[in-house]
Amino acid sequence: MNSSRDIERLRALSGIKWKRWDDDVIPAWVADMDFATAPAIVDALRQMVDSSDFGYNLTSFDDSIPKLWADWSERRFGWRPDPERTRVFSTTLQPIAVALSIATSPGDGVVLFTPVYAPFFGIVEKAGRELVEYKLDQTEWRIDIDALRAAITPGTRAMVLCNPHNPSGRAFDASELAAVAQIAEEFDLLVISDEIWQDFVYLGAEHIPFASLGPEAWSRSVIVTAASKSFNLGGLSCAVAHLGSPKVAKGVAELPPHLLGGINALGAHATHAAWEHGEDWLATTTQTLRANRDHLMARMAAELPEVHVATPEATYLAWLDFRDTSVAADPAKYLLESGRVGLSPGPDFGVAGAGFARVNFATSVEILDEIVDRMVTTLRNGPRT
Repeated sequence: MNSSRDIERLRALSGIKWKRWDDDVIPAWVADMDFATAPAIVDALRQMVDSSDFGYNLTSFDDSIPKLWADWSERRFGWRPDPERTRVFSTTLQPIAVALSIATSPGDGVVLFTPVYAPFFGIVEKAGRELVEYKLDQTEWRIDIDALRAAITPGTRAMVLCNPHNPSGRAFDASELAAVAQIAEEFDLLVISDEIWQDFVYLGAEHIPFASLGPEAWSRSVIVTAASKSFNLGGLSCAVAHLGSPKVAKGVAELPPHLLGGINALGAHATHAAWEHGEDWLATTTQTLRANRDHLMARMAAELPEVHVATPEATYLAWLDFRDTSVAADPAKYLLESGRVGLSPGPDFGVAGAGFARVNFATSVEILDEIVDRMVTTLRNGPRT
């Protein structure tokens, strides 16, 4: 692959990943892939464009997409969401915010498993809820039931889980999810599980939908996901949420019509094409990502052993621990200013992210090597000239 030509193509796109900084910066921050999406999706959208199919879309999307997701989930994970309890939303963040507004009150505590996806903090805080941090251990990023129990405050009413986990790349195992379910039952908590990374789990790990743990977990949960992360469709808003919690399901049903808006027709068609015809493309892309992950891990271990990183079990993100380096105070800022490589700053993921930075390895191996080269050169020799 011609790296310069590939970078030129990426810089010509309208997405924020390659537009954020000057052209001498190689971005590896926001969770977009540098790959073109599945041809079946492109063909579906091209047909819409060629026929000017931009009219008001059919509400049948509200029926067909939940059924497609149920088929997809059952086939891949052995759990079939109930289409009758599934609602189509614009993004995965929307049902998280809606569920918290319905099931909790101002001042109630909401547990986040930190470090975690940055927008979760804003959802909790802007809703007037109390942030309750449960800090994952900072080596293996595992959930410990006793530590989780100790984090629960008297006013805690909900937990927001990210599984697979962003930024660590963990795919929480059955025992960890059972611990979350046990604590939820013990303290009568709603569990909102963001499972948007469900499809990118590598050999040796598995994705376990939280609601698949049994009737109790099912009935106190809201599961959110989308085709967007798996198929690089971040700009085509379409997501689903399984409303297992009766209180949340009832609350959503009672919302004023149109309060949440409708889904985008392009996003709906793209989701259809992805979940109907995209599985082969996804399998090939997952193989590419696994090869990139292994390449990144090998280079980090050989050339930057002082930067610790647990091999991601899922996602296309690696969580780099710079705490034993001279740039621990703000590694992302240093590497941006001195190395011209753009990582996601660790503190964006909460106070537990101090000393860390996140790198996105969903790119060509040539660009990935340039990212690592710049990190190595900068940490070994100082600022680029």
